[in-house]
Amino acid sequence: METCVVITTYKRAWALPYSIASLKDQSIPPSKVVFVLKPSGDESEKVIEECAEGLNYEIVIQNEGNVAMAVELGIKACKEHDLILFLDDDALASKNWIEKYTEFFERNKSAGGASGIVYKAVLEDNKVSLIDEPFYGKENYTVRSGIHRRPLPEYKDYCEWLSTSGLIGTKQCNSSFIPSVVLSGVNMAFKTNAVEKCPLSALYKNSRKCLHYEEMLSYCAKKKGFETYRIVEKGLSPKVYHIANVESLTRGKGLSHQFWIQYDFSKDYWRLRKLGARVNFLHYLIAMGIIARGNQFIKIPATLYAIVK
Repeated sequence: METCVVITTYKRAWALPYSIASLKDQSIPPSKVVFVLKPSGDESEKVIEECAEGLNYEIVIQNEGNVAMAVELGIKACKEHDLILFLDDDALASKNWIEKYTEFFERNKSAGGASGIVYKAVLEDNKVSLIDEPFYGKENYTVRSGIHRRPLPEYKDYCEWLSTSGLIGTKQCNSSFIPSVVLSGVNMAFKTNAVEKCPLSALYKNSRKCLHYEEMLSYCAKKKGFETYRIVEKGLSPKVYHIANVESLTRGKGLSHQFWIQYDFSKDYWRLRKLGARVNFLHYLIAMGIIARGNQFIKIPATLYAIVK
């Protein structure tokens, strides 16, 4: 398989040497690496040119827009390759990362997308230590059910699905890899023909956080007849180590952060509707009423903004 790795990057000149080094150390080298770079004045371009020597790489300049638009640019730049792998600019791929994804897709012909395990990495004194501890604090999602979390018809056999309200629903499943839409942008891969022409830019035009863009890619793959999975068995999973002790540009705090998170939750229904999903407006209203509890001052205006925009 011809593999193309996409790294979207902004204000990460300090982290890029680590992620690039992990790609140069792969058991199976990438066919191409695409850096979608939004200039920030931190000399990331120079860092890439110095560190990526020996790799077949391309720098795509993103002059405006958000991370969903950056991902779309990356997909377009990889159109000649079979498999697109996504790695965060502040994450390190395990040595057999590409090899594991290639093996998974070769064994599972119906798979259009997959996501591997994300562990923690700690940066101290310019040295990264890898820790086999889940980055997100847990490896399995809490069971989430109810009328507003009924799966869309095409996801009736999934363990983690998109619901008729636009929210994510989950149940416990025991398997090496589970049918799921809950992929992680820091560590995921798609067959190119499963996600090409997925309209991320249009779906996330007004978004600041681009929450759940991975799920929208999963739905685009599903519409084309592909399945998506989380690979949870440690021996089979392509592993990535995400630097955990440095401030994130996307995981923020404060009223603005809460507003835009709620906006994306509220907008997912409308995004799925635009993609042709059989969503249910009553279930959507129930869902918004439930998740708006606790902070109505922020969540109600954010929900209304999502509806009118």
